[in-house]
Amino acid sequence: MKPVDQRIEINETSSDPSSPMLTRSISSKVLYAFSLPTPRRKNALWHLRNWVLICLILFSVLLFWMGYNASDSLRTTESAITQGNSRESSYMPSIPHSAPSRLEDYYPDPRSAPSQKSKNLYGVVFDAGSTGTRVHVFNLSKAKSEFGEQYTLANELFLQVKPGLSAYAKDPSKAADSLTPLLKAAETYLPAGLCSKTAVVLRATAGLRLLKSREADDILQAVASKLSSSCLVKSKNAVSILDGNQEGLYLWISLNFMTGRMPAVGSSDADPKALSRTVGTLDLGGGSTQITFAPSDPMTLVQAPDGYATSIETGQPVNKTNIKQGKQVYSHSYLGLGLMSARYSMLHISTKRLPTQYLMNNVLYSPCTPVNTSIPWTHANRNWEIRNMPSTTSVLLESELKEASQALESESPSPVLVTCYAQALQALRDPVEGDPAADIFQPSGLIVHRPAELTEQQFYAFSYIFDLAMSVGLINDVNGTTVTIGEFRDAAQRICNKPNPDQPFECMDLNFIVALLHNGYGFPWDKKLTLQKKVKSFEISWGLGALFAEMAAAR
Repeated sequence: MKPVDQRIEINETSSDPSSPMLTRSISSKVLYAFSLPTPRRKNALWHLRNWVLICLILFSVLLFWMGYNASDSLRTTESAITQGNSRESSYMPSIPHSAPSRLEDYYPDPRSAPSQKSKNLYGVVFDAGSTGTRVHVFNLSKAKSEFGEQYTLANELFLQVKPGLSAYAKDPSKAADSLTPLLKAAETYLPAGLCSKTAVVLRATAGLRLLKSREADDILQAVASKLSSSCLVKSKNAVSILDGNQEGLYLWISLNFMTGRMPAVGSSDADPKALSRTVGTLDLGGGSTQITFAPSDPMTLVQAPDGYATSIETGQPVNKTNIKQGKQVYSHSYLGLGLMSARYSMLHISTKRLPTQYLMNNVLYSPCTPVNTSIPWTHANRNWEIRNMPSTTSVLLESELKEASQALESESPSPVLVTCYAQALQALRDPVEGDPAADIFQPSGLIVHRPAELTEQQFYAFSYIFDLAMSVGLINDVNGTTVTIGEFRDAAQRICNKPNPDQPFECMDLNFIVALLHNGYGFPWDKKLTLQKKVKSFEISWGLGALFAEMAAAR
């Protein structure tokens, strides 16, 4: 029998119709080199070629596996960026109900979520207020405007926690720990690689101003140490107590920048008329209240008390001899006239005049709260019980009631309205938590100054003024509605006559707001205020103005 020839002859072209691409001739030597030899040729060369083929197969499988996992990781990363990064949701349980509860609230428009390729400018600002701490992560982009190429607010992350830092006066480490959910959320929000290039500042307001200096300093040191552990960039002056005038100025800058009335700070030289387009701001916080506007007449600043003329560029008081048109604003903060401080003053006024049989530890009285109620209330790290004042007890002088009745200029004000308004006037005259050296201004006899052109200015009102108006039904839109001072007075009359048990302080709070606006600042009853919380879905706050100040200082 003839031996079988094991060599395979290969046609010069493939005859397989299913492989039309194989039109080149394949050398039999090439095929032979990559084919398993016959059993009769199991020599060293056969073993070597066998191992080469196995290694090639394993290497191909490895490359396929690595490519699949890389593409899956890329898909996961893209999905996380589009959805706002799913890790952020793990921080939500640490944040109270007042913070957003859905990822859509973090990114109002999914297309505006931060991109890893973003070249925008980011900044992180912590607003450490008296009742809570808030974080703003601002995303700024440059765009052309009537003022030239300017920064615009492209997106923002806003979250808050309660209580404020001042609640931890006896334990500074807890004050620092309270920032943890906000700090993690801010770091997560920033695009990859930008955290170490993003500046962070923390500015505390009236809550820490009201503490003893040592307590405030201990909290600031603990907070500074906390921020140092972050990847964010912390300057030497990153953590501090914000001056009251600066708080008002920064809110004024934020509002007028966000509404397109003026460019960012440092650009006003390009247009001398920029300030003529601006509007004033009235801010009512928990521990202080601020007023800021750009006077049309320089004499308004010259005639104002010392310290009221504030430089737009530096935020510092300006000597009257250095006042220049378009360079300064009228800005002042009244410590102790925030809503929570004013509430405490009104309660204190009622209680201290009662007969001794009513005086008990941690109990305060008010004629402005619903009858037969006992309300728990915490203020200045102390728990109080608020009771309605006995109807048979009158603690106000006849002259004080007469003054309140005349000031209200209402046809038939109810006794409870007159009584509460009289107490509000006393709080404006001598606030318990105010500056003991504060000046008394005439003709009002209150510690609030009335600049000459105030009634001619257009004002926006914020914070508790907005919140109370929303609570009692004066407004229902966060994007801007006008309300007169008289409408606030009428709401106070309605609420005091028929109080809401679920909101027992509304009567008291409304009376203080009306007294501050009418008897304090001197606004007439028909004066319209614009109440607005947001501009294009972005919260209006002093944080953006503070960021601009930090940017200017870094230049």
